[in-house]
Amino acid sequence: MSISEKIKTNLAYGKELVESGLQGAKEGRRTVQESDTQQAIVSDAARESWQAATLGAVAGALFGVLTDDRKPVRGVIAGSLFGAVLGFGGSFVWKTRPLTSAMAHGAGKRIGRARDKHWLTGHPVNYG
Repeated sequence: MSISEKIKTNLAYGKELVESGLQGAKEGRRTVQESDTQQAIVSDAARESWQAATLGAVAGALFGVLTDDRKPVRGVIAGSLFGAVLGFGGSFVWKTRPLTSAMAHGAGKRIGRARDKHWLTGHPVNYG
């Protein structure tokens, strides 16, 4: 087998792994979103994360005032923006962890199946 053929087969295998991972993540997301208890997990998480964003903006503004001696207004603006983004993002990630966990689990299962299939094509099992 030449090097170009090996590269082509490895690229095809990599593409297959990525596609199976994406498909597994979609299945996991669909499973969580179709359950009765998790109907609107993303919209609820976004709505509830604004409190953390506000708290982060206040903390960031305070930190910006304390750290920027020359231009405190610049420190307040930068600190509050950074704090708001950090607060919102952290809260959103925390509140959507059942969804991301299901997506990661589904992707892992599908990638495992694709890896097993790939291994079995190169190492066939002969039971007879």
